[in-house]
Amino acid sequence: MLLEMAAKDLVIWIIKRVAIGIGSLILVISATYILLRYAPGNPVQVYIGSCLARGYSLLTCEAKARQVFLVNVTEPPFQAYLSYMKDLVHGDLGRSLIYHKSVAYLIAAEIPWTVFLVVSSLLLSYALGIVIGLYTAKYSGDKIDKTITVTSAAIQAVPNYVLAIILLLFLGVYNHIFPINGSYSVPPSEIGLNWVFISNVLYHYTLPILSFAIPMIPGYILGIRSAAVAISREDYVMYARLRGVKSRALMINYIGRLAIIPSFTRFMYSFGLLLGAAAFIEGTFGLYGIGSLYAGALSSRDYPLAIGTLMVIVAVTIAGNIIADILYGVLDPRVRVA
Repeated sequence: MLLEMAAKDLVIWIIKRVAIGIGSLILVISATYILLRYAPGNPVQVYIGSCLARGYSLLTCEAKARQVFLVNVTEPPFQAYLSYMKDLVHGDLGRSLIYHKSVAYLIAAEIPWTVFLVVSSLLLSYALGIVIGLYTAKYSGDKIDKTITVTSAAIQAVPNYVLAIILLLFLGVYNHIFPINGSYSVPPSEIGLNWVFISNVLYHYTLPILSFAIPMIPGYILGIRSAAVAISREDYVMYARLRGVKSRALMINYIGRLAIIPSFTRFMYSFGLLLGAAAFIEGTFGLYGIGSLYAGALSSRDYPLAIGTLMVIVAVTIAGNIIADILYGVLDPRVRVA
């Protein structure tokens, strides 16, 4: 009976979270549509303006714009908004005003690069954060603990975009250790699932991954250290220590497993946040990806492409938050959904 009630409460909570997420997504899409669709300087308006400057009539220019951009430029604003939202519901993200291709096609072509960058950065930072955090907790109060803690706090204060510029200048521009531009540099004949192409991609993505990972590592270190120190004072840990459990086994099996749970939720939350922050990193290093695609869409007022990429970023962020909350309760039996 209790299990059925708990399962029912969990389902209701998930439905509420999904409903809130959908509402947030609609709000973001609506605001972006209004700002970009009717802001001065979007490609349709620029095209019509240049057409009028060449002496054509307004009706002729609007007809030409309709043929070029496949957009009904004479449709009333509210009706145009409803039509656009209806297309979104049916899975039609529209057509890019700049590339003249399907928005879904452009996103599908670019998002694997961003996912690779974000996932690699998260895994690297999380793994190092766990190892260093538990090591620091083991020597809590010692000089090494204080040194790592202070250093972590200092590194955490450096934004990833600042670190990206520093790494680009010192390891790329000045010392030529790593490439400064592009996702890869192999000829088209070498592109594929082979070691030459994969190693070349990893070589080009070393600095971007470090730009994302290094500022995140201190957060995991400090979080895991704090949790591990608190858990090490629990009664069951003290009892295990009195039983003669070895220090390594104690840290891994008794303390580490619980200490990493709060940081795991942060790991899930960070995925969507890094997707949004990828625009600057990808732009700095000239990489393919949804971030650079979004930045280009904003600068060119390509509202179908901008809304489509933003919708993917926001949807992934919301989904990541919901999954993190659910997994937190699954991983830690002490947590119950209220």
